[in-house]
Amino acid sequence: MKNKTLFFAALLLVFSACKHSSQPTTAVEPPLLGYFKTMPATDTLHLELPTDEETEIPGDTIPNAVFFSSLDTAWLHDIEHVATPGEAVIYSRGRFQLAKGYEGCIVEVHQHWFKHWSLLVYDQQRHTFTDRRTVAEWYGGEGGQILTGSWLFDYDGDGKRDLVLREIEHWTKPNDAGEPLETFVERAGLLLWKDGGFVPSPLADTVALVKRCPIRSVW
Repeated sequence: MKNKTLFFAALLLVFSACKHSSQPTTAVEPPLLGYFKTMPATDTLHLELPTDEETEIPGDTIPNAVFFSSLDTAWLHDIEHVATPGEAVIYSRGRFQLAKGYEGCIVEVHQHWFKHWSLLVYDQQRHTFTDRRTVAEWYGGEGGQILTGSWLFDYDGDGKRDLVLREIEHWTKPNDAGEPLETFVERAGLLLWKDGGFVPSPLADTVALVKRCPIRSVW
């Protein structure tokens, strides 16, 4: 009788353990996500840095420890020229529904006079950030500067917002007479939204896309 009692008690413990382990675990959002407030819904987002004449209103400050510990080290390596722990000041610009199951978060970085915006892609099912893209930036020195901006809209008509990256590069060099000559080069790149991420896509007419998606020059 004693053996039977022990046997049924053991079965009860196994059943309880199995029942407990089968309970779904609640996924925890990364702390970084909580710093972003929802932005107004819109079909098109034009992302560029404010001019000196405009009053800049950054969002909430994000602690360096939270920002730098939340992102892939390879992503941080790509922006280390404008985002160094201990020197950068990080702000949240907002979050919005990017595609079904995905949110976009705009983060702003100030370091010295450099300014930078990144688009972070957040997977709502996996509860993790899956990509980072530079969408606006002002960087350089006396020899030359690069201004970046971007547009988010449905480029190919499939109902999903794509990313157009725009860039203006400026530098000064002496002409044959030794006088300073300003040079400008404008570029455009296209990333289509496919299978939960932005995919670089070839362009048939770069000049047309430059005209279609302008960014404001600072020169």
